[in-house]
Amino acid sequence: MNGPARVLFSLLAIAASAPAQTREEKMIKEDVNPRATTTPLKVELKPYWCAICAKNGLIKDEPPPIEMMRKPVPMIVEQIGLEAPPIVILTPHFKIFSTLGGATIKLTEGTYVHSDLEKLKSILPKVQVGREGATLDPHERAHLYGVRVEREYAHFSALTDNTKPYLGMPLPYELYLFAEYAHHHAFVDRYIGGRNDKAAIEWHVRQAKGRPPGAKPTDPEVDQMNFILLSVAESNVQMQQKGARADGALANHVFHNVAHMLVDGLDNYLRETPAWIEEGLGHYYERRESERWNNFCWAEGKMLSDFTKPDWETIVFALVRREKDAPFAQWCEKLQPGELSGIENGLSWSLVKWMIDTEPVRFAKMLHSMHDMSTNLTGAQEIDVGFGVAPSVIQQRWRDYVLKNYAGK
Repeated sequence: MNGPARVLFSLLAIAASAPAQTREEKMIKEDVNPRATTTPLKVELKPYWCAICAKNGLIKDEPPPIEMMRKPVPMIVEQIGLEAPPIVILTPHFKIFSTLGGATIKLTEGTYVHSDLEKLKSILPKVQVGREGATLDPHERAHLYGVRVEREYAHFSALTDNTKPYLGMPLPYELYLFAEYAHHHAFVDRYIGGRNDKAAIEWHVRQAKGRPPGAKPTDPEVDQMNFILLSVAESNVQMQQKGARADGALANHVFHNVAHMLVDGLDNYLRETPAWIEEGLGHYYERRESERWNNFCWAEGKMLSDFTKPDWETIVFALVRREKDAPFAQWCEKLQPGELSGIENGLSWSLVKWMIDTEPVRFAKMLHSMHDMSTNLTGAQEIDVGFGVAPSVIQQRWRDYVLKNYAGK
């Protein structure tokens, strides 16, 4: 056998010995309904509006009135000093304002990347999804974020069994995705002000109070024109995450912070969300996408060394086994994320994940009690509404679960 033949034979032998992908590994992983884990999640992507799609003949509808920050988009462009117009997309539940550039989206960057790309292709047929992923231009990438946040919205809506428009908010959620920090900073400085904007900024915009149409005179007044916005700069995310030159780090950052928007918007944002729920849900939604990129909001403080690695189960297991988890009754009452310790942030993720995985209906019942202004419940009372027990009992059940299921991970 000559040299080239030997090389070819060796390559064939290696290929033959490599384990073949199973049918399950080849399948696109679709998100599922959190209350019925064998049921595919129904994600609404239409109707939508995009000027580029309209120009390309992909949608025939007349352009709707488009305002963001309750202003015409050209006014925002001028006031924050953008040199080029942004891409603006209206999805069923979001308004997206994007200056992001194009990117290569790798299938290995997240659990649902492949299914999201296929959903994107259902809107933009020219998108080519290959074995490794897809290379998207700025317009396509903005739409991909539309797919992502609508999927997160659908999951949270199913989890809370909330079918109200925008989960009860009067107006859609607004998402500002800036490529550069300078534009994100100019936006925050111009419209919000007084905030540490080195990470994402979520802001609740209020206007006049009134009663919703059909409300009884005895019903509480709520903001009729309020909405929640999120602004983030990709360049900041890349600086904070080592090696974050691909899309995955920004995606996880957005998933984390959109979770804050959704839980705050639930039933029209009447009260502060308890810090452990706020941050626990943020980490839950980011980590179900990818465990690689850990996100800590500016309000949480600096990311501690305990939770820099992807394997949080082992960290939580060690803390519980050594009885280093502080009594839940002490920190379930905290309202500001900055009040939580670094360890309590990690424990919040584990508690929220355990509740959603094992008792999603009770978890949702607890969430819906948060904004009941007629009762104005404490954190412990909210837990009692949902689970019928005190925080100490919840903590013991969760500890038993951790010791049984996290060992050896």
